[in-house]
Amino acid sequence: MKKVTLVMLAAALAGCSTGIKKDQAGLCPPCPAVPAPVAVSTAAPAAPAASMFAVAPDSAPVFADSEDLAPLLKAALQNRAYLRGLKGTGPAYDFAGRKVSSKDLLASNEELISILESSPTVQDLDRLVRERFDVYQMAGRDSTGTVVFSSYYEPTLEASLQKTKKYKYPIYSKPSDLITINLGDFNEKFKGEKLTGRLQGDRLVTYLNREEIDFEGKIGKKAKPLAWFSNRADIMDLHTEGSGRLALPDGRIVKAKFAATNSLKFKGWLTALIEAGAMPREGISHEKGLEYLEANPGKVREILSKNPRYVFFSLDTETDPDEGPDGTYGRPLTGWRSIAIDNTLVPMGALAFMRTTMPDVDAEGTLLGRRQDSRFVFCQDTGGAIKGPGRVDFFAGAGKKARTFAFKLWDPGTLHLLVLKERPINN
Repeated sequence: MKKVTLVMLAAALAGCSTGIKKDQAGLCPPCPAVPAPVAVSTAAPAAPAASMFAVAPDSAPVFADSEDLAPLLKAALQNRAYLRGLKGTGPAYDFAGRKVSSKDLLASNEELISILESSPTVQDLDRLVRERFDVYQMAGRDSTGTVVFSSYYEPTLEASLQKTKKYKYPIYSKPSDLITINLGDFNEKFKGEKLTGRLQGDRLVTYLNREEIDFEGKIGKKAKPLAWFSNRADIMDLHTEGSGRLALPDGRIVKAKFAATNSLKFKGWLTALIEAGAMPREGISHEKGLEYLEANPGKVREILSKNPRYVFFSLDTETDPDEGPDGTYGRPLTGWRSIAIDNTLVPMGALAFMRTTMPDVDAEGTLLGRRQDSRFVFCQDTGGAIKGPGRVDFFAGAGKKARTFAFKLWDPGTLHLLVLKERPINN
């Protein structure tokens, strides 16, 4: 077996771990104003860098869910299948001094299902959650609980399974020479971190970038073209979101599902347009960016190659088109009920309660304003830009409403984690 040398390890660890988009079209909005801190227990965190802290019962939020609970139950049933599949294995996570295992997460999930199946009133739901669950709050970006919420969605894009005069730009399967290493397998302090590359002799080096794959043709036969698009900007959007629905010429819908990424640094193509001086930041939009690329085809290579990150896919022609893409936990996400978190801090399958200000969007994708929102969600996904206790990405599903919503959410709020209370041991 060849000896593999890990090249540029520190630089690689600073990169993203998945292909899912976490900062909209690459623009970095200004940091939101910090809301007033939420009252918490007087007990200090175990360490200054603690990712979460316990919340005293009299300081917990009102657990009022603003949406239909049917999708929440659907997400809980998906979560149950995932947690049962773990069979009690997996590392325990530190919840402000309490060690939370996958068994604890499953017990919490079962309790929520039982509550939901009882068709509780708003008041009963709040009371039962308070009685039966311990409450923890993410420390946030400011160590007092401020979390910034962004959003992502599953786009629908026109594509063809055959190359034609109109559809001539491909997406690819996972390359045969792409290697992914879970660093946590070698050192627990790197839990959740991955290294991606390819062998060059006896050395592991970074994988091919966008310029080399799309414009220099260096991918060769190492990856298979799966579907073809009429423009490269649509492919960039698919890469940014990490998965999507493909509307074929014959009316069928198939899914392009995330398979792998080269893990290189991400740069949104709208940001690249601004940095190149092609468009001003003020008033820029996805539509205006597309108009610029269509009017300046000679600039497409220069602009898109500024994003070296590349995502590879698999196609699913049999899946239920109403289901969301698979999250990091390995099962479908549920629109408006799944979130992406930093998996080094929060376990997959954890039950959470989020509060923030959200865009108010109608079914046709028209922004009506903004509103306060609170809801139960499940931690079922991760993302390259979702690092630390102060970032959460909210999955908005698919369709016109989801698209507008995803591009408009960048708001402060709070995230609480709920774990079934430990039962006393009878002597």
